[in-house]
Amino acid sequence: MNLVQRYRALRKASLKGLQAFEAAYMHRSFASAAQELSITASAVSHSIQTLEDALGTMLFERGRRGVVPTEAGARLYDVIRRSFSEIDDELRTILDRSDKQQVVTIQSAPSFAAIWIMPRLPAFLRAHPEIDVRLWAVHQAPDFSHSGVDVAVTYGRPPASAGVHVEPISTRERYLPVCSPTLVDGWELPLPASDIEHFYLVQNDVSLTSWDEWIARFAPGCSNPVRGLRLDRAFMTLSAAENGLGMCIESTVLVHEYLQQGRLVCPFGELAIEATAHYLAVPRSKERLQAVGAVVDWIKGFADWNGGEGTAEDAAARS
Repeated sequence: MNLVQRYRALRKASLKGLQAFEAAYMHRSFASAAQELSITASAVSHSIQTLEDALGTMLFERGRRGVVPTEAGARLYDVIRRSFSEIDDELRTILDRSDKQQVVTIQSAPSFAAIWIMPRLPAFLRAHPEIDVRLWAVHQAPDFSHSGVDVAVTYGRPPASAGVHVEPISTRERYLPVCSPTLVDGWELPLPASDIEHFYLVQNDVSLTSWDEWIARFAPGCSNPVRGLRLDRAFMTLSAAENGLGMCIESTVLVHEYLQQGRLVCPFGELAIEATAHYLAVPRSKERLQAVGAVVDWIKGFADWNGGEGTAEDAAARS
């Protein structure tokens, strides 16, 4: 292929064709790609066929159940993914410098969103009327390449990814038992760990730790603890504890304000399990965006208490 032919071939690799290719690669289906792009499956097929003709190689193996990328297709996708991500970042930078509404998408673990973000969001929006926040409360790992997420608060360290800055929400996060003050009314706090057998235990089934781990460490002689509710969200276990349904064991990142406000107490004092569970993740390419920086500073600001240092002693003193 001479230079003129090569130039003409590359000119045929239109942006529309590359978009069709990317969608087909992600879905492994021309029909699903067409649905995403709001065009027909034949239009997707034609765009990809034109791209393959221009490049002189097959990008997909066609089959009855979908399409499978070839080696050339996989290489092209890696380049397109990076390029589209850079274009998206630059467009966001330009938009961030304009007078238009700036959209920032936050993905957060559900309980952190319910306990920390939502109560503070109205004040943030009043202080930053130029920022339009989108909040997704999900447990899955953030996909910064395709989902449009700008800032993520994850439960559990997110998978390592080049170009993503990750740091703990707190450097002193711990898991410790908490309960309603009424549940231990008349008891002298802090209780000895062996008294755990006198209370119902509420368990968060998606927690990084468990009552079994706490009992094995601090009350190994307790062979038959009384089990209570089993839930799958920390904000629900904390609500159950606050309403006197038993004790739960949760992160100091989440229980901090409950303790500060006297809604919960730490019946066993500082008998806690060290565990870093909540992380803040931001693509480095987006850290320089003014709107993203404002959201990151905001989240860091209300997490500045550093994991509830001293909360157990304070809660015990109030009880």
